[in-house]
Amino acid sequence: MDAVTQVLGERGVVLGVASLVLKEGMTAERAEEVVRAGVAAGAVAIDTARAYATVDDEAVGERLARVARDAKPGLPIITKAGHYRIATSAWDADGSAERLRHDAEVSREVFGAPPSLLLLHRADRVRDIEESVRTLAQLRDEGLVDTIGLSNATIEMLEQVREITHINAVENRLGLGVDRFDEYRYCFDNDIPFLAYAPFGGPQAAPLPTRVPRVAALAMARRASVHRLTLAAMIDALPGCWPIVGPTRVESAADAAAAGRELVDDELRAAFAEDMRTRDVPLPGLSGVGAD
Repeated sequence: MDAVTQVLGERGVVLGVASLVLKEGMTAERAEEVVRAGVAAGAVAIDTARAYATVDDEAVGERLARVARDAKPGLPIITKAGHYRIATSAWDADGSAERLRHDAEVSREVFGAPPSLLLLHRADRVRDIEESVRTLAQLRDEGLVDTIGLSNATIEMLEQVREITHINAVENRLGLGVDRFDEYRYCFDNDIPFLAYAPFGGPQAAPLPTRVPRVAALAMARRASVHRLTLAAMIDALPGCWPIVGPTRVESAADAAAAGRELVDDELRAAFAEDMRTRDVPLPGLSGVGAD
């Protein structure tokens, strides 16, 4: 069993806090309410980053993760290093050994314990990916972090670093019916746990019911949320994948987090598979790995 699988434990939904920090008008009190609601409903981990910050407070996103762990002691915390806010609407990326160590040390201080998983946040903006990965491996060896991984990584990057050290996890965008599944399929083939952010495609994507009409019809018949049923079916159909959701309301946080406990029967499984098939998305758990 991979170290990250051991850290995260059961399959389920990971609660992301990016929108709770970066959305205009969000208050600290409301953000904490959303986090607690998601944790209470069954989120299996919390996802944050050094970049989820305000101009005046670089640790606000990680303190939300600490709120989650205080609500549920032992809850795994995923955070990211090497990407940070420099102005109201500007961020910078730095994958140097100095920056990654600095970020890891600050994260540990905020959490009161090593991060469960530390990711290089913007692997696609790092000049020397090999230096970054060697540094992450050293931080893991020193016990400054429990496990390590890459975020926003291509298959080429993963191939490049596989001779340096074992990467415990990858976190990439994976919008259902929007994004290609290439990186997920690579991770599946190589037994690397995959964390899928923006599973609903993000704010620019077409409404979810239009992309999963069969699941939407089933949700209506069952008087359930199409988002919850879709997440449940995704967890069931994609082995080794943990979807990350970023709700900004208490109700949506509780609904999404509960997907990990939702019963996935043959009817839901078939509806989701057909919705994905019509969008040319092969599902390893149903269609066979690499099926087209």
